Amino acid sequence: MQIIRNERRIKISRNVGRIVPWVGIGILAVGWFASLRGPEWLLAIFVSLPIGVGLSMVGGFFAERYAGPLAHHEALAKALKGLDSQHILVNYLLPANHVLVSPGGCTVLLVKTHAGHVSYSEGRWKLRERAKFFRQLSGQEGIGRPDAEAERQGDLLRVWLGERLPGAAVPVQSAIVFVHPRVQVDADESPVPAFYGKKVRSWLRGPGRLRPLPDEEYRQLLEAVQGIRGDDTASSSEDEG
Repeated sequence: MQIIRNERRIKISRNVGRIVPWVGIGILAVGWFASLRGPEWLLAIFVSLPIGVGLSMVGGFFAERYAGPLAHHEALAKALKGLDSQHILVNYLLPANHVLVSPGGCTVLLVKTHAGHVSYSEGRWKLRERAKFFRQLSGQEGIGRPDAEAERQGDLLRVWLGERLPGAAVPVQSAIVFVHPRVQVDADESPVPAFYGKKVRSWLRGPGRLRPLPDEEYRQLLEAVQGIRGDDTASSSEDEG
């Protein structure tokens, strides 16, 4: 599998995730120590509290996606490792954050790092997770509607392809990939396929396998993808498994 990614975006976002939370903690500490000087300094804690907590949440938001073992681009590459060289994983360079380009078209992969029990039933997603409040306070988003989010990213990619390949009909499908090692996914009824990361390869080789495009359309698709490369992009390849 080939990997193309926006290295500049990843580097900047990773630094935000690593540095900004400590800035928020520092602001909270300054406000707290200032308030110890007397009642006239109580305003300091009221000012520093929302700023410090806000910065910590923003930093946590970026840290969850770009830093650590569950960084979305890293966890997804690990889950997809073993796909052949005809597959190209594009990170943060297309309208959808993570797109797997194959001879049959494009698959938008929405990455989620929630732990606990994730379920979908009767049009609703539910998450049962220990310390969920504190994880959200540190910047993790709620479970929300990942199916709608995945479909929205798929629609954006279709528009992008339509503008660049007006004569080609490139299939675009979406899937939701949960990558946390302590997640349990029970979402067979989801309108968008959703599963634990290790199952993504078997899905792509089975129900998610796209019928190969005509040679000319596949060539145009590859040219469009290769055309997004720039000075800020990095490329690598994974061994087949």
